Amino acid sequence: MQLLGIPLKGLCVADLPLEIPQIPKLGDFEAVKERCEKKAGAGTYEKLEKAIEETKTCIKELVNVEKVKEEVEEAKKTGSMDEVFGRYCKKRPELRECFMKTYNAAEPCLEEIERQAVNTTEHILNQIGDFVCFKDGDRIAMFVAEGGVECLKSRTDAIKNCVNDTVKFNPSSLGNSIPNLSMDQKKCDDMKKIQECIVKDLETGCDDSTPANVVDALFRFVKKIACKDIKKRSVRSVIDYFL
Repeated sequence: MQLLGIPLKGLCVADLPLEIPQIPKLGDFEAVKERCEKKAGAGTYEKLEKAIEETKTCIKELVNVEKVKEEVEEAKKTGSMDEVFGRYCKKRPELRECFMKTYNAAEPCLEEIERQAVNTTEHILNQIGDFVCFKDGDRIAMFVAEGGVECLKSRTDAIKNCVNDTVKFNPSSLGNSIPNLSMDQKKCDDMKKIQECIVKDLETGCDDSTPANVVDALFRFVKKIACKDIKKRSVRSVIDYFL
């Protein structure tokens, strides 16, 4: 789970600015199985795999992507998109329960620092949900109404370049190691660079300023939450150094 990806997740889908998150296959990380069995005993890894499948099923039962697309297209004709998004925003507590199935199964496999990082990530995602679902989805409805989806689709390559030019990430380089979930100063700085790059591209590449404004506000919102404690720790470290 890469925190830098949070502001972008789901924004470049074919027809909607949201999509069902894709949960990675645990088979990609042999270290996960080794860790689970070492910390919590045989069978823990299998329980985690089962929980992931249950989470996927749970999400699909709550949010049928194709149905949502159809509802949005119909709502565009009547200007009632806020009603559609508001309806799905109300499902957030149920969606959280879906994800908790996986977290509860994974928790015995995690180190304390990883538990803290996951809890921080969950908090950030909840706050993003508050941002997106502000006034029952008014922000996302405005984003769609002002051509935000079409704008992002047209700028997909540029957005990818903004991310790739800032974060040199190669999944194969992880080997069997478990990805680092914690946030640090470098990730906060990278997030700022990505934000500036994407917002600048959207400002020049889109016909309306709304998409750039919404994406910029979302980045600012996430950084305020994710990097708040990082900045405090950095200042504390400087003080401690001189004292």
